[in-house]
Amino acid sequence: MISVSDYQRDVLGELINIGVGRAAGVLNQMIDSHVELLVPEVVFFDSIQDLLGKNIFEPDETVSAIKLDFHGFFSGVAALVFPPSSACNLVQALVGHCPATDDMDSLRIGALQEIGNIVLNGVMGSMGNMLNRHINYSPPVYFEETFHDLVRSGLDQGERMVLFVRTHFRMEGREISGDILLFFKVETFAALLEAIDAMSDWTC
Repeated sequence: MISVSDYQRDVLGELINIGVGRAAGVLNQMIDSHVELLVPEVVFFDSIQDLLGKNIFEPDETVSAIKLDFHGFFSGVAALVFPPSSACNLVQALVGHCPATDDMDSLRIGALQEIGNIVLNGVMGSMGNMLNRHINYSPPVYFEETFHDLVRSGLDQGERMVLFVRTHFRMEGREISGDILLFFKVETFAALLEAIDAMSDWTC
């Protein structure tokens, strides 16, 4: 188990808020409506099992998710997860409607991948830039599956530290909620904390 100090928690929370704010700025330019992204809650879990034990989603509840891998000084998987109704609302805001037919499904998936790419790159990019550490990303991939299957699929069986970020999208006339999940390999999460401590030394 990795211990996270209050200072490290505060810095991580601030880095996430900066990244989410930048993502909101990009979404404002794409959507003809003012977008606010709020982060009311940031929680650490010592393992995937601890996360699943919190029943954030019902075990059989299907979710819409965009995932991307990140590599470099920090390695792991980032995911933006929505209840299907929120995902549909978000697509409506972006393209004017939520495609319901199979023929139009690629439009819906493409819109959600783009939103996920903006939000997740905003958060991870904020961490990399502020800590002066380089991170590479894989292209975003869209999934629809149960939350438990989502968490278990695409991850190796090694130990993971999980950063759970509750996110609210606020747009005119729309209520949209989503969650950001960052699955860090334990060794690179320790490197992340060391980089935060090094920033403290630099700013003192």
